[in-house]
Amino acid sequence: MQEFPYVLSEYEEINSLLYKPINSTQRIKYTCFNTSSNYIILGSTSGSIYLFSRKPCSFLQLIPLSEGAVSRVLISPDERTIALATARGAVCLVSLKPTPKLIAVSTEHINEQINSLCWNDSSSELYAGDWNGKISVMVLSIFKVNGMFQTPACALMDLDSAIVQLSFSSPLLLASTLTRCYICDTVQEQYKQVGNKARNGEFGACFYKTYSKEDTSALAAQKEEKLTNRKRTFSFIPEGNSNVQEENFPQIFCARPGSRLWEVSANGVVMKTHQFKEALAIPPVTICKPNPRKSTYQKQMEQTTWTPQSVNFTHLFVTAKKYLFSYTSRGLYILDPVTATVILWNNEFSNITMAETVENKIYLMTTNGEFHCLTLSFLDSLILRLYNTKSYYECLELCLMHKVQLKKLVSNLEIGKVCDVENRLQMLRDDELSTLLHPLTNLLESNTKASPKKLDSGIVVVNSGNSNEEETFRSKSASRCSKIESKEETNEINRPEDANCNTAYEENNVEEVLEELDPNRSAMQKIQADLEAVNALIGNIRQSMSEGELENIISDIDWRMNVIKDFYETLTDLKSFLYEILRSAELYYFNTLLENISMQLLQTTDNTHIVKQITKAFVNMNAHSCRRCTCGSPYSIDELAEPKFLGVGMALLKKFANENQEQYVNFCNSVPYMWREYLPVCVEQNGVLMSDSLRQCLQIRDTVALSMLLPLLDGKLWSVLATQVKQTEEGQCLFCGKYIKHGNNDALESIEWSAVIHEIIKKQGPDLAMALLVKLEKAVPNISIDKSVFQSLVFTKILYQHGMKRTINFNKNSLDSSEYNTMCSAKVRDDMVEVLEKDLGRPIGKNIFGNGAHHWGIHYQNKFSTCPCCTLSLQTPVLLGNNGIAIFGCGHAYHVNCMIEKKLTTCNLHS
Repeated sequence: MQEFPYVLSEYEEINSLLYKPINSTQRIKYTCFNTSSNYIILGSTSGSIYLFSRKPCSFLQLIPLSEGAVSRVLISPDERTIALATARGAVCLVSLKPTPKLIAVSTEHINEQINSLCWNDSSSELYAGDWNGKISVMVLSIFKVNGMFQTPACALMDLDSAIVQLSFSSPLLLASTLTRCYICDTVQEQYKQVGNKARNGEFGACFYKTYSKEDTSALAAQKEEKLTNRKRTFSFIPEGNSNVQEENFPQIFCARPGSRLWEVSANGVVMKTHQFKEALAIPPVTICKPNPRKSTYQKQMEQTTWTPQSVNFTHLFVTAKKYLFSYTSRGLYILDPVTATVILWNNEFSNITMAETVENKIYLMTTNGEFHCLTLSFLDSLILRLYNTKSYYECLELCLMHKVQLKKLVSNLEIGKVCDVENRLQMLRDDELSTLLHPLTNLLESNTKASPKKLDSGIVVVNSGNSNEEETFRSKSASRCSKIESKEETNEINRPEDANCNTAYEENNVEEVLEELDPNRSAMQKIQADLEAVNALIGNIRQSMSEGELENIISDIDWRMNVIKDFYETLTDLKSFLYEILRSAELYYFNTLLENISMQLLQTTDNTHIVKQITKAFVNMNAHSCRRCTCGSPYSIDELAEPKFLGVGMALLKKFANENQEQYVNFCNSVPYMWREYLPVCVEQNGVLMSDSLRQCLQIRDTVALSMLLPLLDGKLWSVLATQVKQTEEGQCLFCGKYIKHGNNDALESIEWSAVIHEIIKKQGPDLAMALLVKLEKAVPNISIDKSVFQSLVFTKILYQHGMKRTINFNKNSLDSSEYNTMCSAKVRDDMVEVLEKDLGRPIGKNIFGNGAHHWGIHYQNKFSTCPCCTLSLQTPVLLGNNGIAIFGCGHAYHVNCMIEKKLTTCNLHS
């Protein structure tokens, strides 16, 4: 069977995800990036590193550093250490595990531009090359203590011109400069030149590593271990004197002018010159991208001839474990060095500043700061992936773009049907597109299964699935299309002659027999198949949908869900399974709906069906946060958490502004946290507080809501409060009068009045808080008020009298929380103890001044628990000394001793 051509696609959007952490600031810009199997790492102008997971792309952590703007970043092969170069020429090592911290800084290249960083295979050494041709090495200490026992960086060699690219294959370091390539033996501490012909310009070079990490020879690892104690300046050796055993190393490819590559041995001998100038006389491919029914579909370039190209490959990378990838100002190129052929090239990107490859993924960063993730796939793999993800329009568009190749490789009948719809593409619905493409995808699926695969061991496996990422998807989706027609085609199947295929055929028959013996299994499969149609509809919900489109898709989903529930309600044995799978589908639907609902549409629409469905989704996503009495009224035993999609809840409250009071109350009863948002609206509209609101807030025991209510109570409601508080203390429901029990028949806890008063102090000030406290104690005698309330009142009042509108909170819960801390030096603490003991005439424990090892008695909210200068904990006693910490208005805190050492006067995380 002929092999399908490769295509490039960009269906994974990463740019918006990568920019989420810095969307709120215009000052911080990304400067560089690096990728590995599990991570994407971004350097920034602020000097910080932004760490993301790669699959899926999501933000993990900000690592603050104070060494200046980052120009290069590179994660080690074991993904434990990040190396970075700064704009001022410093090279830093940052340990990722167990917690991120700066462990070493090299100044070997200070005030020079660092062009390339490279790790060795065992992640124990980092090589750096600069604009002057200098290469240095940093050996990573096995001791991770900050800077302790760290071997200082040292220079290895000074080459003739700027370093363009570094590549490593133990124990060889490959260095490409503006004029030549050099192979450096890091064990013998010698280096030699590759070839005799010089060049002038940026040309890449790399080891052609097509094996996995596990295949790295033990001999190479042993050679690396010898390097730790032998670092000194490398010596140059003449041609032919190297004694490297070539069979232990991968091939080397060095770029040359005029679209050429040198194939080089480990001893630096040029074995062959590959010429790609004529091979590049082919038209560029079009990158396949999402195209949700545009007026015209993307067409592959129909030009059949293209002039030969003279290209200088500025950098070389291995992609898909078998090809070379390079990029220039003209575009990007994927080459097969074994056959000296061009797999494909593309000219849509002419502003690439940086590129990385991971498996069959190509990550790009452009000059305007945009990030792209391209995937190299076989044409048939991509067609099947789009079809199985219900992207029917893009799937058909892809077939039409490559119809010439498909007609050569697929039955003319099947592809002919697809090509016939080219002129009426916009008129077809998704179900019609699915029906049209189904025979073609079935044929591609069968070809994939029939294609034998050769393993690395040499064994050929028939119907084995596929090895790489794209082909794995192909095998996983194989059964979905064929199951639909399996029952109808059972009598038409001829038993294949191949033994392996016979086995597969028998297994399919066994599966059918099992389904007949176990009807529940068949029913479960049918339920899941029915829900696939629902999930496809849910996946079509977009923020840009019009009101009519949204109503149609909501109605369709509701109808299908109800049909599934009604149809399968007789399956008594599967009730539990049915409930779980339907609930899972509902939560997916509600989450997608709330994520994609346009706030403008929600605020302006008069469509009751849409508003009811959004309300239902919001309530379903958040109603679990509280418990309910048998009468249905909610009560809370824990602190209320902020609901998911709070913005949607606020918009719904505004929608109910013109509705009756009952709709408000029902909505807030369903999600009790919303009483906090409703109370200000209630008072603003009615001018008075409703007794039902007081009763409900007492029932849910929300301290924030009660702090809003107390200042609004009049004489009548104060007496109502006294009665209802007594009922709550006795554990009665304020709506039905029944006693509420929870847990092991324990009564509900009392209202935390101390927390209520603290909230009032924070919002209304000490005077009103004191007046309300007096009223509260008169209305509800013997309530428990913590002494911290009175301490807070006294100190807050003192600040108010001096014109400082700031609340002092002595609440123990706040002091012990991870959000707040207190610090000062030991000397200040001892002086305070001595003074207080004299005033009070009794012993005072030192621990009353704070929860840290050292403190100032200052209450602050810190953003990071480490000092940005030394990356050690702020409460490290030896660094605190008697100088303590400095806290800036931005919330960042430093050791004063570190600031003195670094000569800092301002927070440098915002430079």
